[in-house]
Amino acid sequence: MTIRMLKYLRIRFVRDWVLFVERMTDRYTASRLSGGPVVPLRGLAMLALIVTGVVLIVGPIQSALRKSQTEPEYIGQYRAKMPEGLKIENGRLTLVCSGRENIRQIVKNYYNYSAIFLSAKMEEETLRLNPDGFVSGRCRKDAKISIPLPILEPVVNEPLGWPSDHPVLAVYLTGDNTVPRRLAAETVRLKSVGANAVVFDVKDILGVVNYRSSVPAVEEYRRYQPPIPSITKTIGFLHSNGIYVIARMALFQDQNLATRRPDLAIRDGNSPTGQLLVKGRPLWVDPGLAEVRQYNLDIVEELILLGVDEIQFDYVRYPAEGNLNRVTYHNVRDSLDKSRNLQSFLASAWMMTRRMGVRTAIDIFGVVAWGEEVDVKTTGQRIEMLAPFVDVISPMLYPSHFNAGFDGFDRPADQGFHFYSSGVRKVIEKASPAIVTVRPWVQAFKWRVSHYNENYIRDQINGIREGGGTGWMMWNAGNEYDLVYRALRNVASAPVNSSAPGRSAISNHPHTAAGNLNPQRSNSRTVNPRSANRPAGITPAGNLPAPANIASTPAQSGEGENSLPEQRNPPPEAGNSQAETDSQPSDSSER
Repeated sequence: MTIRMLKYLRIRFVRDWVLFVERMTDRYTASRLSGGPVVPLRGLAMLALIVTGVVLIVGPIQSALRKSQTEPEYIGQYRAKMPEGLKIENGRLTLVCSGRENIRQIVKNYYNYSAIFLSAKMEEETLRLNPDGFVSGRCRKDAKISIPLPILEPVVNEPLGWPSDHPVLAVYLTGDNTVPRRLAAETVRLKSVGANAVVFDVKDILGVVNYRSSVPAVEEYRRYQPPIPSITKTIGFLHSNGIYVIARMALFQDQNLATRRPDLAIRDGNSPTGQLLVKGRPLWVDPGLAEVRQYNLDIVEELILLGVDEIQFDYVRYPAEGNLNRVTYHNVRDSLDKSRNLQSFLASAWMMTRRMGVRTAIDIFGVVAWGEEVDVKTTGQRIEMLAPFVDVISPMLYPSHFNAGFDGFDRPADQGFHFYSSGVRKVIEKASPAIVTVRPWVQAFKWRVSHYNENYIRDQINGIREGGGTGWMMWNAGNEYDLVYRALRNVASAPVNSSAPGRSAISNHPHTAAGNLNPQRSNSRTVNPRSANRPAGITPAGNLPAPANIASTPAQSGEGENSLPEQRNPPPEAGNSQAETDSQPSDSSER
């Protein structure tokens, strides 16, 4: 069976099966009660039917699809798409120079066909391998050049396969910072403190897909060049260093799609364009539209095949900002329909990832853990309806995002331990009986905090542990984590947690002093070890920089390591019961 046919069968089946499940379970939906929905019958029936579909049909199709990537047909397609002039000769990749190329141009053009991760290292190895092919960094006319550590077959990454109770400890990187030199430096720092994961933007809040995609609609609607030079090599590099890969997708806030496809934007009777505008821009697409969901599910499919460990859905909600009194949504009669539309998308993604070793996760407003009905009805983020169809819930419990007086605190921003211990506990309670991992986002920015220091970071981590959470993810929109690394590195001398009397900060955690995974347990897999014609992994030791003190700010290397422009790092989200965000600084969160 061809790859194209497998893809067609799987996509069609997932879509049609979920529609069938929704129709069937609608007949058994529990009655709505005033003050809140009762939905366990519908949820359980929907889950049972989806599991049946996964076991009987989707699982075998998925397994066959991944296996097919190593078969001769797929290898032949890969080689047929190689750039013109690149040839395979006796296990080598060669090209003949025109005399106009310099070493940097050659590395840029053929980066995807070498297992070397760092461009500078690839330049060095290309010059070493071809000593007579270059003069002063320029390729000699008609010289035959060999690509170092050539990739002769498609690289197939596999998820690391960690158990669900394995703590995932991550930092967030923008797409512009998920580039070789910055990523290599960040990997060294992560491992030095026992952290083990990276969350990076595959699709950011502007709708920019930060890698070159095989999804036709993504490239058709593209307005910005992707900063990640090779998503396959990026995932392979992280995995070979024992780093868990979380691909973050901003779903329904998608300015790019709303601009290129105005018919998919949310409708607003108050707007001169008929679209919902935020500060004059169309930012939102309608979660109820099948085409919007399918666009995102096609990206999900691609990420599954790329071998990420987890796909994290952010902006899995309806808009909560601005004047919404004349806004209309597709297939929404009341607030429960919002939750059902979100649930439908998550069910589709959840089914697609089963038996593939890939988890799904959602980011939710911190305030919905407290059951603030105004926020739940506005966003559609009803935890009890969404939890059965995800593996991980990541509440954004940033203390700075709660208004003065919330939970009885004049300055909520200074109560890190309280908001994380209480918030995690509430999410677990609301998600029950669904079995999910609760892994919160940690506030790694100083906005509104009286004393933003190492203890503040540790207090939040201790709160997560106290509430029953598993792992954490650090959020700083500018990706500046010096203080975080100091907090994790200096736990041996950490003082007693002032928010939780009698508890030392992190030092009594059951994993390591850093609050988590033992760095000796790398649990890594090589990239496509089935091929004897190329290196086993993307990370030969010589490709990693080894400075003792690597700055966390992006390097000016010409490889895209500059941080995002200001408009790509807007301020944090907040629900109606949380803080207003217009004046927030760029180092806070946008969620």
